[in-house]
Amino acid sequence: MSWSFLLDRATLVASSLIALLTLKYVKAYRTRSKPDAIPTVGPDGILSSYYTIWRYLFHGCELIEEGCRKYPGRAFKIPTLDGWQVVVNGPKLIDDIRRAPEKELSNLEAIEDLLKASYTISPALHNNPYHIEVIRTLLTRNIVPRFDDLRDEIVAAFNDNIPVKDHAVEAVHNIVVRTSNRMLVGLPLCRDPDYCDLNINFTVSVAISSALISLFPEALHPIVGRIFTKREHFFGRAMKHLGPIIEERLKMQQEYGKEWPDKPNDYISWLIDLMEYAAEDWQKGLVEDWVLRVLAVNFAAIHTTSMSFTHALYHLAANPHLAGPLREEVATTVGTKGWSKAAMRHVGAGPVGMVRVTKKDFRLTDGSLVPAGTKVAAASYHVHYDDTYPAPDDFNAARFAKLRDMEGEGVKHQVVTPTLDWVNFGTGKHACPGRFFAVNELKAMLAHVLMKYDVKFKDDAGFPPSMVFAGSISPNQAAKVMFRRRSA
Repeated sequence: MSWSFLLDRATLVASSLIALLTLKYVKAYRTRSKPDAIPTVGPDGILSSYYTIWRYLFHGCELIEEGCRKYPGRAFKIPTLDGWQVVVNGPKLIDDIRRAPEKELSNLEAIEDLLKASYTISPALHNNPYHIEVIRTLLTRNIVPRFDDLRDEIVAAFNDNIPVKDHAVEAVHNIVVRTSNRMLVGLPLCRDPDYCDLNINFTVSVAISSALISLFPEALHPIVGRIFTKREHFFGRAMKHLGPIIEERLKMQQEYGKEWPDKPNDYISWLIDLMEYAAEDWQKGLVEDWVLRVLAVNFAAIHTTSMSFTHALYHLAANPHLAGPLREEVATTVGTKGWSKAAMRHVGAGPVGMVRVTKKDFRLTDGSLVPAGTKVAAASYHVHYDDTYPAPDDFNAARFAKLRDMEGEGVKHQVVTPTLDWVNFGTGKHACPGRFFAVNELKAMLAHVLMKYDVKFKDDAGFPPSMVFAGSISPNQAAKVMFRRRSA
C-alpha cells in the first residue's frame, strides 16, 4: 500500500470530519436562539467564533477568566460546538441556578447532553433516575455502619498496588474502584480483577465515546452512538458478574422475606429493597436494569473520586513539608479540618460547573434573558480563585481549616457543604448526591497515605501540569509518584 494512498485517505477522513464539524456548528448556530443581549467573549460571527471554540477546547480556564474579568457579576456567553453556552459569574447569578426548578433549568438534560448517556450507558438513567435517591439516602446513611469495611479495603488495595508499577493514575484507579465497590457490591466481587478492569475501562469508554459523539451533528448521534460506544460489550461482562448475585438475592428475598439472614448491606441490596416483591414476569428486566445502575454509579465514583484523589496526592508529593502537620491532625481526628477541600478548590473539575439546560426562556436577576434550549453554567473556577481568598493562586493546605476555626463558621466550610462560593459539588437540590461518601472515602485514603507512606515525585519533579480539554481539568496522566513505607 503506497504512502500517497494513505495520505489521500487521511486527507479524505480529515476533510470529512471538518465538513461534519462545520455542518454541526452552523446548524447549532442557526437553530439555537442566540442570546443577543448577553455579551460575548471573543468573536461571535458564524465563522470567526471558531477561534473562540478552539480557545475553549484548549484554554478554557483562561477564556472563562477573561469573561469574568470583563463582566463582573454578570452573565456572558461563549460559542461551543453544541451552540451557545451562557456562563454566570458571581454569587447572585449562581443562586439563580440553585433556586430554579428542574422544569425551568434541567440538570438531568445537562447530564444527558454531557455524557450522551442514552448511547454510552442507557436511556433508562434519564427516563427514571431512581438510583440517585438510593445514593442520596441509603449510601449516605450507611457510611458510618460500613466505615470499617471501607477502611479494610483501603488498606488491602494500597498493599496490592503500592509500590506503583508505572504511573500514579493507574494505581489510583485500581484503589478507588476497589474501595468504592466494597460499598457497592461487597466482597469478594470488589477484588475480582476482571470486574475491576471492567469498571475502569467502562468509565474511560464513556468519557471518550461521549466526546466523540459530540463532534457530530445531533441527527447523526443514533448512528455514531452505535459506532463509537461499547455499551453492549461492557453490559455483557457486567451481567456475568452481577446477574447471578442479583438473582440469588431475589431468590432469598422471595423465600425468606426482606430481612433474610446474612443479607449484605450494599448498593445491590438497596436497589432490590425498593421493590416489595419479585415476580418472575418482570424479574429479568429488573436484573438488567440494576446491572446498568451499578455500572452508572461506578462511572460517577471512579471518574470524580480518582481525579480528586490524584490531584490531592500530587499536591502532597509536591509539598512534602505538609506531611508533618497533616499527620498530627490525622492522629487526632481523621481529616475533619478541611485540608482536602483546599486541594479540591485548587484544581476542581473544570472552568465551569452546575451546568443546566433551559427548558424555556429564563431570565436571570441581572436582566439577561436566556433562550430555551441553551446551556447555562456557573464560572466555578473563577469562584474558587476569587480575590476574596488571600493569595488565591497559592496552594494553602490549611486555608479552610482556619476559616472553620472562626466563630460560627464551622459547618459552612466543611467540604461537603455546598455554598454559593464553593460549587465543586454543585449546590441546591441538585448538589452531588454521593458527596458525603466521596469525601469520607477521599479523607480516609489520604489519611492512610499520610500515616503509612512518604511520597514525592520521581526525580523531585514539581507539580505536573494538568490536562485541560473542552471544559475539563484532569490530572497529569504521566506523572510518577514514589512511595516509601514509613517505619513508624
